[in-house]
Amino acid sequence: MYQYLLKYLVLHKNLAIPKLGVFSMEQLSAEIDSTNHLMYPPTQIVRFKQDAVVADRHFYDFLVRETGLDLADVMKDLHAFTQQVLQEVQTISGAVLQGIGTLKKEDNGLFLFIPERPLDYLFKLVSIYKSVSLVVTATQDVNNEEATVLEGGALTDFLGQTNEEETTDNWWVYAIALLLLGIGALLFYYV
Repeated sequence: MYQYLLKYLVLHKNLAIPKLGVFSMEQLSAEIDSTNHLMYPPTQIVRFKQDAVVADRHFYDFLVRETGLDLADVMKDLHAFTQQVLQEVQTISGAVLQGIGTLKKEDNGLFLFIPERPLDYLFKLVSIYKSVSLVVTATQDVNNEEATVLEGGALTDFLGQTNEEETTDNWWVYAIALLLLGIGALLFYYV
């Protein structure tokens, strides 16, 4: 059941499990840490809200398609899964929802959700300490300490670029290659 829950959460960004609550996936944009001169990659985190919810029809239809069972068996399996999670929540280690996180029950009766480690640790942090601004390059002159603004031809000469007429821009080849790689990765993962 875990793999179906994770797949539904990733595809629909929202997963409502009856008697437990709602898991939602939130996209966080890339961040720049100017103090340490680092850029952190964008990431997705899972949030949990304990709420009395009813699973929507789309969720049941998704489970019927994925498992190949009929609706009554899917509802029975989901109910048994929910009961198992509610029992595991009472333990010290809590209920581990593979790929999503861990649910624990606190003394006040509320659930504590600890999301699983996001995949952003796979992406390397980018050092921006020695980066060059494309709009303004500050050059320190010993005598007057002015900032020199490079625009137009001076900027392209500084960056080592040539005029647009002289180059052939094949960006679309890379875009198509990335699109095909992405489709291939999705087919490999979900099929």
